[in-house]
Amino acid sequence: MSPPHTEFFGPDLGRGPFAAYRIETAAVQIATALAQVRAPLTRSDDDLLSHATFIRELADHLAPDWAAQISIDIADENLNIINTTIRAAVGTYSLLDCWLCDDTGGGLTSGAPATVTFSTGTILETVVTRKRYIVITPANGVVNVSVGYTGVRSWRWAVSRYGRVYYSNVLDFR
Repeated sequence: MSPPHTEFFGPDLGRGPFAAYRIETAAVQIATALAQVRAPLTRSDDDLLSHATFIRELADHLAPDWAAQISIDIADENLNIINTTIRAAVGTYSLLDCWLCDDTGGGLTSGAPATVTFSTGTILETVVTRKRYIVITPANGVVNVSVGYTGVRSWRWAVSRYGRVYYSNVLDFR
């Protein structure tokens, strides 16, 4: 009988990977196995988070129809306008449900901004003017939207894809 074998950098690829029956789980397992070729050599939090993001992006490319990851970048206020970049993890057309809310976990905001302008992406439907939109991303998966308001107010973007909701940092008008 041979002694137990420990793999320090993930599973032994000679024995797998063995994919699950659900494609989204299988994609993450396969992406994890592929990502071993660039496993971080340090134990720093930043390296590990960067590696985890890389695995998620690989999984999203392996199974784009099941990819849900959305990232939202908020720029600083400039001349009463805040620009937002919404990225679907896979560079392809995606359908996004976007709405302004007052706080994380919140539904539609009670107060509308003065303007909401999408410079990229196609508005499929304006559900509630200056509050909620159904948007198709361009082929690169990136939507740019500007919110304008004069006064003091805060909002967040909520973006849903495949039933999962992502909330942005605060759009702070001061």
